[in-house]
Amino acid sequence: MTLLMFPIGQCLGTHFTGTAESQVHQVRLGSEIVELTAEEFTVWALAHSLPDDSGPWERSRIIDLLTDSEITNGAVLIDRLLSRSLLAEVDLDSPAGFATRHRLLPLHLGLGNTAGTPTMFRSGTLELALAGMTRTLYDLWLSGHLSPNLLIACKEHDAELPAVLTALHSLLAPTAACLDLAVQEF
Repeated sequence: MTLLMFPIGQCLGTHFTGTAESQVHQVRLGSEIVELTAEEFTVWALAHSLPDDSGPWERSRIIDLLTDSEITNGAVLIDRLLSRSLLAEVDLDSPAGFATRHRLLPLHLGLGNTAGTPTMFRSGTLELALAGMTRTLYDLWLSGHLSPNLLIACKEHDAELPAVLTALHSLLAPTAACLDLAVQEF
């Protein structure tokens, strides 16, 4: 059983309400804006994975990386973020429940492919490609947000859900996409 860890929500940045000690990190979760402490935000941000990291992104990897920091209560913070729906642990053997409760939102510009690499589709800025993906994942990334949830989007794009989830951190790490709460079916 492989349990992958995913961050849920879109980062809205750091906000100061007076002094430096009063900073909060805001994340949009569905239609709500939630505030995270610096430690919570570190854990949430780390759940996106690290660029060029190809291994499965699991709870234990996050906790291991936190042990090298000043954050000593990583497991407690993960549990707190899970209870607030800001993190999700997904069993790749039974991901349908997760996929019906969440959807994928694109955050970069779609850059398409090139004549030199016609099978690799990219996203990023006009000056710099930041993420690369297959045609199937690119199509899902581009228009999956038009579906009420990730499960329906995968079916509409003929994409295998476990394969999408396995590749998802390659889009989350460079903030090419975010996971958000599902919406009502149209």
